[in-house]
Amino acid sequence: MSTIRQAIKDLLQEQPLSALELSQRLSISEKEVLGHLGHIAKAPGPGQRFHILPSVCNICGFTFKKRDRLATPSRCPICRRQSIRRPRFQITKE
Repeated sequence: MSTIRQAIKDLLQEQPLSALELSQRLSISEKEVLGHLGHIAKAPGPGQRFHILPSVCNICGFTFKKRDRLATPSRCPICRRQSIRRPRFQITKE
């Protein structure tokens, strides 16, 4: 039986997923997933790299490229709408 953190790493090696998708697959809260992702981002493992595919505004298309936080932004700084696509996370080999 693997740990939750290892299960998250295994899922992220298969395909990019959002924190919500991870929480649904592992039956844990999204907040708990974000806590684990913070640790995984710092140390993804030997020969592996943690990638953040940034959030995008669904209305105007603004991309949150410089955002380092793992949580979804609350609203777009350009159009001020709250229709934001969640960031996705992925682990790849270097």
